[in-house]
Amino acid sequence: MHLVPVLPGNGSFIHGISEKLSGSGVKVGKFQADGEQKPFAQEELQLGSFPTILFFPTHSSRPIKYPSERRDVDSLLAFVNALR
Repeated sequence: MHLVPVLPGNGSFIHGISEKLSGSGVKVGKFQADGEQKPFAQEELQLGSFPTILFFPTHSSRPIKYPSERRDVDSLLAFVNALR
């Protein structure tokens, strides 16, 4: 499963989440969805606002949007575990 936060310029969040989810089977990446990538983000990922956190489960061909505004590790991990 992959977790991709679409966050403009928030590297410390990505680094913190990546460290805390290390060993959980969740890969963390960052996608900058503005500029040249904006049409792709809007059309292919159905993103309309930022920040957005997307999960790409290995069993699904489409991403799943994280539905909460809570950005702490425990909340993210609970959501990931519910999808497994």
